Amino acid sequence: MRIEVIKREENELEFYLEGEDHTFANLLNEVLHENKHVTFAGYTIEHPVLMARKPKFRVVTDGKVTPEAALEEAAQKVFDRARAVFEAWKAGTGS
Repeated sequence: MRIEVIKREENELEFYLEGEDHTFANLLNEVLHENKHVTFAGYTIEHPVLMARKPKFRVVTDGKVTPEAALEEAAQKVFDRARAVFEAWKAGTGS
């Protein structure tokens, strides 16, 4: 996974998330929407074959947090939730 910043302004960030597809992009987008300071979050895959693993994101905030901070918070939430699922799996299977 690699992030390629396309546009960075005070309350707006556009970037490519290289190496990911709809699975992770949709998850990240949904978690970004949980942040009350995110006024817009969305992604598109510009070409279904040539750019299938390179979603383009746009994140806009209300100015109380930066888009980068919102992205960091969302990424941490995704990580924490994945860890919780993993721990529940280990507890449930005795692994």
